[in-house]
Amino acid sequence: MAQLKMYWFTDSPLEELELPEGYSFSHYKDETDIPKWAACIWEDHEGNIDNERWQREIIDFKDITATEDMWFIDYNGEHIGTVTSFIYKNTGIGDMHWVGIRKDFRGKGLSKYLSYIVQKTLRDRGTPIVSLTTGENRPAAVKSYLTAGFLPVEYDVGMQERWEKVLDTFNIDSVQMVNEDGTPYKMIYRKV
Repeated sequence: MAQLKMYWFTDSPLEELELPEGYSFSHYKDETDIPKWAACIWEDHEGNIDNERWQREIIDFKDITATEDMWFIDYNGEHIGTVTSFIYKNTGIGDMHWVGIRKDFRGKGLSKYLSYIVQKTLRDRGTPIVSLTTGENRPAAVKSYLTAGFLPVEYDVGMQERWEKVLDTFNIDSVQMVNEDGTPYKMIYRKV
């Protein structure tokens, strides 16, 4: 089954956020960061993270420069969350990729800062759209993306119905859905 896709348009308002005391952002530096990256996303990927997958998903991904595009959110200098932000060279569309927060730091509202750093960075780099994909099996992530202003994308059979169920899960009455080309599709409403 296709993943849920969402877009954020960089001409949308973006609330300026400051990290809480003790937290900071940093970039990937070298291979010593790989296990720290894996620890941030391990739980959401059934422990299926290893150096080979890291190589394939980050280093070998032609549009990603790890030292510029991969972010960590740190607590007192320790990596506790990660996100990768890059622009597809063939389309100019930005992407939010491999988002995760270490299990012992979840539930603290930190995901909004990961979304924010991607939205701000990719807006500053000039992309018109930031895209992401996720699954219904990550409800906290889906809710945080909706809260950050990302809109559902109609791009595959059954998407509208799936999104209507998601809206119902979060008691969200309605949201604008867009087509894959970024044009408005229609308002969708929660299934009740």
